[in-house]
Amino acid sequence: MKKIVVTSFILVMIMVIPSLSGANTANTITSIPDRNNEPINTSYEEFTHTVFVEYATATTCPYCVVASSQLYSIYESNDYNFYYVSLVADKNAKAYRRVKNLGVTGVPDVYFDGKYTHIVGAQSDEQPYRNAIINAGTREVPNIDIHVDVSWIAKAVLKIRITVQNNESEEYNGQIRAYIVEPISRWNDRDGNPYHFGVLDIPLDRSLSLPYNNNAYPHPLDGRSDSTYEFTRIWIGALHGFGDITKDNIMVIAAVFDKNNDQAIASSAATPNSENTHNSVFKIIQEIRNIIELTLSTIKTEKHLPSILYR
Repeated sequence: MKKIVVTSFILVMIMVIPSLSGANTANTITSIPDRNNEPINTSYEEFTHTVFVEYATATTCPYCVVASSQLYSIYESNDYNFYYVSLVADKNAKAYRRVKNLGVTGVPDVYFDGKYTHIVGAQSDEQPYRNAIINAGTREVPNIDIHVDVSWIAKAVLKIRITVQNNESEEYNGQIRAYIVEPISRWNDRDGNPYHFGVLDIPLDRSLSLPYNNNAYPHPLDGRSDSTYEFTRIWIGALHGFGDITKDNIMVIAAVFDKNNDQAIASSAATPNSENTHNSVFKIIQEIRNIIELTLSTIKTEKHLPSILYR
């Protein structure tokens, strides 16, 4: 059951995070069964974009166990076009920062397409989450394409390339975020089950300004129109305390958000492929990695995060 305030006798099944505060501009879905638990009939083809879901949680949260299971079950069903990330707020500073930015005050709290809508508290079944994904996925959004490419160029070293294309007839201003996640997380929920798509880092979080689509005048060098923009990052896991990641358990998910309301309007994801890198470059990167690992070997990588209390 989700947190609601209309009556005093309904059990509130959330874990409160008192240190997170601030106004929340999202639509909070309340726990009224006959409104939210009825299935919404729609087809995969009706989705206007790939939905992006952010799941705020904590390893000590008793109610998050069910939420984690429900979200992963929906993802594994392949019923909908969506990606999701687990923001484990008590284990990762970047995740905690994003949770605070979203306005979360208690977990579990699941955000669908950023601040388009969110559901707080434990749910009796998957249907509220399914309905929220459908409502987010079938709404009208700007015609923006995003593509992610990831290369594994050395041990725990990723080359991330993200391309964003504005297909609108007017300029688009937004925010782009990239999340590096482990599909099977190193962190477990309160019952000892690993989270899925646990966020390790958010290496890209910046404003995005794309001119309108003008295919009549492509870029003279690469043939692209000015409405396309590409971001490239080299991410060294050891620099962030994650030098132990493996190629078969790492993924990058990126999303474009509206500048005015922080609602996601497009998302994409990729797992690493192997890149043929010149030996000299490979050796340089390998040396950098070794130096970083040596430097960090005596540094405690776990950051102190605010305690999370029960209510």
